[in-house]
Parts: sequence; C-alpha cells; structure tokens
Amino acid sequence: MPFACHIVVMVASLSNPTVPREVATLRTLRIAKHFPFFLIVAEEQNLHRAAERLNIAQSALSRRIADLERELGDVKLFERQARGVEITDAGRLLARNVREILYDIEEVSRRVARLARGDMGTLRLAFSEAMIRRPLLPTVIKRFRHVYPDVELKAFPLTSEAQRQRMRGGEIDIGFVIEEANDAEEFDVLRVGQDKFMLVLPADHPLTAKDVVSIRDLANEQLIFPARSLSPRLFDRMVSAFDVNNVSPIISVEVSAVDIAYGLVASGMGLAIVTAAKPDRAPVDVELRDLTDLDLPLQLTMISRKSNDSPLLGNFSRVVEEVIAGQ
Repeated sequence: MPFACHIVVMVASLSNPTVPREVATLRTLRIAKHFPFFLIVAEEQNLHRAAERLNIAQSALSRRIADLERELGDVKLFERQARGVEITDAGRLLARNVREILYDIEEVSRRVARLARGDMGTLRLAFSEAMIRRPLLPTVIKRFRHVYPDVELKAFPLTSEAQRQRMRGGEIDIGFVIEEANDAEEFDVLRVGQDKFMLVLPADHPLTAKDVVSIRDLANEQLIFPARSLSPRLFDRMVSAFDVNNVSPIISVEVSAVDIAYGLVASGMGLAIVTAAKPDRAPVDVELRDLTDLDLPLQLTMISRKSNDSPLLGNFSRVVEEVIAGQ
C-alpha cells in the first residue's frame, strides 16, 4: 500500500473518518515526520537511550512523542515507567505499520531509481521479416534480456511501413525497417546492416547453369515478388529496374514471407525475387543466384522517435551497437 494511503487509513480509523482528503494529507505529513523518533523509542523502551541514539535532547524527544500522540487523536503510545517507557498495544500496532510503510518507501525508491536507469519497464519492439532472419536481432534480444532481466520486451512482427505508422502513433518504441530516403528526417536512425535482392530458382531450372542471372534472363518467366503492400516504394523501385532493362515483369504471385516464396518456387509456381537470402539457409530443392543488374541495396535500420529519450531505449541502443561492433 502506498505511503500516504497507510497513514490516511490509520488517521481515519483513529480519529474522524470523514476528514477531507486534503486535510488528511497534511495531517499525514505531520504524523510521518515523527516516525523515526517513535521507532527508536519503541526499540529502546527508554527515552534517555533513544535520545542519545538520535543525538537530541531527551526533552525534545518527549515533545516529539507527545506531538505524535496528539496528532493521532490523543492516543497513548507509551506508558511512562520509573526506569523507562513501555509501549502500549496501540504503539505496537503503529510500530508494526510504520515499519511496513518505511519498507514500502524504500522499495518504491529502489524501483523508481531502476526505472530511471532503464533497468526495468516495458519496451515495445517491432521488426520486419528481413530483420528477424538475420543473426543480429536475435543476438541483441538475447543479450538485452540477459543484462536487463526485469525489462519486459513486447515484440511485434510488422512490415516496415506498418512500423512507421505505429511509431507515429506512439504504439512502439523501436522498429527495424528497410530504410527509406526520408526516414532520417522523421526518426532517429541507426544503420544495422544491408541486404540485397536474390533470385530463387527450382534446383532443376536451366538458369541454374549460370553463376549470375540478369533481368533480361527473366523476360518470359513467371515471377514471385515481395508483396507491394509490404513496401510500396520498394516494389515500385523493383519494377523500375525491370523497365530500365526493357523487361516487363510477369508477376504471378506476391508473397509476404521468404519461406512462402521458397515453397512456391519449389512447387514450380515461378521464380522468386527475395531479400535477406543466404545460400546456406535456402531449402535443398531451390538454388539462389545473384541478379547483377537489380542493383537495389537494402539498408536495414533501427528507428525510434526523435523525442524519445527513454533510458530503456538508450540501453537497448547500446546493446545493438555493442553487437554490431563485435560482428
């Protein structure tokens, strides 16, 4: 229970339960300032020894205890004895609750400090398919979770354009996208890698005899393209590259994932143009070839809002930079 709530409940039960909140809060503050003095007396059961521990005059300590008793509604917390004081039942109840309150305050203080350092909280992370297939992001996530185990990572697999829209709406904190020319104007940008387009062919296709394939070689082929909805501008750049080579692409299917493209190629639906492809990760029934004249390097970047100065984001960015530096 929060600090103020403990005291307000205690005040209401020992005095007037209909005290306005503002008045109760002021009374809470007046009561709370006596707590350290009260607890030492409760531990020592002797005003003289308690005053020595607190390094104040015994008369001043007695006034503190009297003021606290008055603030609580003339509640007697100690019985004066010849050799000291004896705590009353009301005093024992107060001491037990005060220790809980002080523990809660200490715990809240630790949590606030950890939150301010970015050691805890929630970080909303989005990424495209091209990014999660690279070793960088899984490595970053694993390391970040190890270093900051109390940070909750929420993951959102989204297209690059969907990430930008979600970030504009404040729904995600970090995105990993295929960079567009104007991203740096709108977001903070950290470049994390680069991909390129590659051609996926059935293992028995005649073009596998060539080490390098050109766009003109695809003039009469059924093609499987990355879906235009994933990145309209990137799709248009691909079509333009075909136009420059006087080839009109025969697009039979648009797909949203590389694995789907692999499956369609293997089943004879056409040849696929994919990103982030590596020969050692392709299925055995397809082969990959470079498309020399499809010169569209894909810059992969981490983006975040320019106004986002969250320590969580800063910690995550540092882990990304460390992983990149170690590659």
